[in-house]
Amino acid sequence: MAATPKDEPVKNSTGTDLEILKNLEKAFYRNNPNSMKRNIAASLDWFRNYVGKSYNKLGTGAMFRDRSLWAKKLTPGRMYFFEYDAKHKATLPIWDRYPMMFPISSYKAKDGMEIVIGLNMHYLSPKMRMIAFAALLKLRTESRYRKHTKLALEWELLKNLSEVDMFKHCIHSYRMDHVKSVFVEVPSQSWEMALFLPLARFQKGSTADAYKLKK
Repeated sequence: MAATPKDEPVKNSTGTDLEILKNLEKAFYRNNPNSMKRNIAASLDWFRNYVGKSYNKLGTGAMFRDRSLWAKKLTPGRMYFFEYDAKHKATLPIWDRYPMMFPISSYKAKDGMEIVIGLNMHYLSPKMRMIAFAALLKLRTESRYRKHTKLALEWELLKNLSEVDMFKHCIHSYRMDHVKSVFVEVPSQSWEMALFLPLARFQKGSTADAYKLKK
């Protein structure tokens, strides 16, 4: 997108009609009129700070309003938001009711149900989330951010990521029979914006508890 003077309307390039994402994009170009690129270190840092200061909490229902983003299944390497009710919530120390996840792989449980393994970015503090995401962007399948852009996440990579504390901390498994909503596929153009939205709803613990890296 070309540089946008502050008095000119911003063309929506978020890949969705969701107001929250369109408004974040407008705010970015209004405050950074000479920026030519997004999804880079500088824009990640800007969104991290702007969202943290401008949004305390966001209604999760806002993310479900664009039906064109609804998906029936998960594709590895794309970003999804959904509602989840953990099967073992009685014994889990903490869990996220609204994951923001990059699926990596899946397998069948003994009862035949599909289990999806993915990176739930909500378990990382905004600063760590920015660092982790910047590293993940190196794995994207194309240099431009388009409808089919995704991260090349595979099982072998998962084994390597699991040796890095910040990635190990956000690797979680989700039973598909405990998903309580449609999947909202976040367009790659909006990854960096959705990444920092205050959508996590941690159960049985605080945000600070969720951010504590596993030993």
